Amino acid sequence: MRKRFGVPAAAAAVLVVAAAVPATARRALPDATDNAFLNEMLAAINAYRSRHGVPAVRLDPGLNAYARQRAAQVSSDDGLDERHAGLRVGTGETLFWAGSSASSPVSATEAAKAWYDEIAEYDFGRGEFGPDTGNFTQLVWKGSTRIGAARSAGRGSRWYETCIVVNWQAPGNMMGVFRDNVFPAR
Repeated sequence: MRKRFGVPAAAAAVLVVAAAVPATARRALPDATDNAFLNEMLAAINAYRSRHGVPAVRLDPGLNAYARQRAAQVSSDDGLDERHAGLRVGTGETLFWAGSSASSPVSATEAAKAWYDEIAEYDFGRGEFGPDTGNFTQLVWKGSTRIGAARSAGRGSRWYETCIVVNWQAPGNMMGVFRDNVFPAR
């Protein structure tokens, strides 16, 4: 059994920060990023983007390094409690977390599919941000051209956990321009 949690993507410029009880800090999960994971993530993302008629993104080495830092930071919280805390201004982010009794990390394809499945909740007629569709809209955001990706995975406090981070340049989910960047599937 896998438990999955997606976190809406948001550009740092439009994040609202509220006071909250701090998450339980713990040791970061080990880095589980390799070239196979990066290539799988790039292929999955670009397959979904192609459905919506937007240009493919490319991997950026600097964003990959940043995504690894973010995966370590995010995985040191118990289950994405802190979400986008500490995200660099001007960078978009999609997060995926899963816990399982199996001792293997979640694939890039599974994370990208979870983000894309938010399409079921997106109202193309309104063309606005929604808290349950931010991962989907970032995934297909026309103005995003580069990504960095990383995966941390290992034994957590209750089960085997996987944390996947994708950072985006230019960030998506910018208020007022959804209709210019998020299109229905062709």
